[in-house]
Amino acid sequence: LTYLSFTYDFSVNTQIGYGHKINASKPIFITADYSFPAGKKIADDFKIRQGAQMPIYEIGNFTLSARIHGIFRRHQTSLVRMASFGSETSAVAGYYKPRWHIAGEFGFDKSISTHLKHSALMQEDFPLIKDGWFLVTAGHFFYGIQGSRTMGNNFEISFRMGATKAQSKDEDALLPYYAQLGLNYRFSSK
Repeated sequence: LTYLSFTYDFSVNTQIGYGHKINASKPIFITADYSFPAGKKIADDFKIRQGAQMPIYEIGNFTLSARIHGIFRRHQTSLVRMASFGSETSAVAGYYKPRWHIAGEFGFDKSISTHLKHSALMQEDFPLIKDGWFLVTAGHFFYGIQGSRTMGNNFEISFRMGATKAQSKDEDALLPYYAQLGLNYRFSSK
């Protein structure tokens, strides 16, 4: 499966990715994707995500799946460059038919460790500021709905939308919502 998505997730982003299904005792879907924001400098901010999804409970057309991803993010401003490692875990429960699905999702996105490299401008104003690695920096919960519809044999359109809530007493995002429109193409191996 290859996919191209356009999202709003704290910024307007484009995401490209690849997924592959492994048939084990339960099917495991392995994915890797790269996303970058709209703007003049698209190489200074990006997110790389790699992980897997697996059904953990199925009855009829109802499926409960678990997803886990490792994430590397990079964000740069005129004051600081931030690079972080983190994880995204979620549960997705929904009704799945051969040509469409609708589901709810609940998850947690956590930045586990972040490296800060401050610019000369920032160091000039705050000479005691420190560069380096900082642990357990931030996280947010997300919850929403998703769905898809298959058209033809290999093409699918998908969507996700929902809201986010900052962990603990952290400040919520300016617009604490996310939305994603995806165009998916399945390759069949014969």
